[in-house]
Amino acid sequence: MGNKAITSYDVARRAGVSQSTVSRAMRGDPRVIEETRDRIRALAAEMGYVPHLTARNLITRRSSSIAVVSGDLRNPSYPALVNTLQERFADHDYRVLLMNDRTDGTLEKDIQALRGGLVGGVVFISARLDSPIVSEMIDWKIPLVILNRDVDGSQAGRVDRVTSDNIGGGRLVAHRLLAMGHRRIGLISGPLDNSSVKLREGGFREALARNGFPLDEELVHRGEVDAATGFEGGARLLRRDRPPTALFCITDFVAYGTLDAAARLGRRVPADVSVVGYNDLDASSWSMFDLSTVRQPLEAMAIAAAELLLARIDGAAGVPVHRAFPVQWVQRGSAGPLAEP
Repeated sequence: MGNKAITSYDVARRAGVSQSTVSRAMRGDPRVIEETRDRIRALAAEMGYVPHLTARNLITRRSSSIAVVSGDLRNPSYPALVNTLQERFADHDYRVLLMNDRTDGTLEKDIQALRGGLVGGVVFISARLDSPIVSEMIDWKIPLVILNRDVDGSQAGRVDRVTSDNIGGGRLVAHRLLAMGHRRIGLISGPLDNSSVKLREGGFREALARNGFPLDEELVHRGEVDAATGFEGGARLLRRDRPPTALFCITDFVAYGTLDAAARLGRRVPADVSVVGYNDLDASSWSMFDLSTVRQPLEAMAIAAAELLLARIDGAAGVPVHRAFPVQWVQRGSAGPLAEP
């Protein structure tokens, strides 16, 4: 057919079916029997036909893209979530538009552009509690799922949410460290406008206080959720005349920096100081970290969020739901019983 672009009409004419049947077959629509789908797809490949996404959107009146609004991708937990979302949405022929929840005010302009139907829905995984974008998207009735963070009470019943038990996870760390004999316990934490940080820290503080060992504010270091905060906090707290015997780092990413600080200061882990993280990222099991941590099932959470959003886009969802996943302690070599004096 020379240099002319191959269209669905050309494929339909060769296959002896309608254009709508070609479109459905290329989408994997079960209304087209499997034998016909396979024949049309093989013929399309032979002819060099590639579906035109914009044209398909106009016909179906549905976008083939989904926006994922993420926090700082230097934090390994975000790529772990984004990768799973991308794979899940690709299985349903959706492309992911990745956006960053920046604090410079430009995200709001980006989100405004989505109101015109650029995307079929949004997964919001930024941790910032003060982001105004969530309430705006809810008001605009854009299909939306909140992943790995929560919303305040006024919004909770208006949007699908997928979280893990951050309060329980914080309590779990406190109970484990107390059971190991630690009493002088430090905390290296993040900003309190981060919902996960706030909940984990709250559970941790509550469990320590309930057991008669309230957190000493002199042993708290706060910064951004990154390895630099872990390093700075670890170095500051471990240089004290009476350093803590255990440190709870609010994420694994923070804990990696703390382990580095301990090594540079010649502190043995866990003989001199136990270090605990949170998330159970893949790297935490590596021998160079061997990090005791709290596992939250990031992959399962991302899959649940994708399924909720796809159902919402398809009009198959009812009232908004909250999927809450349990967490569990993962014992490795970075935490151990308090050494005898």
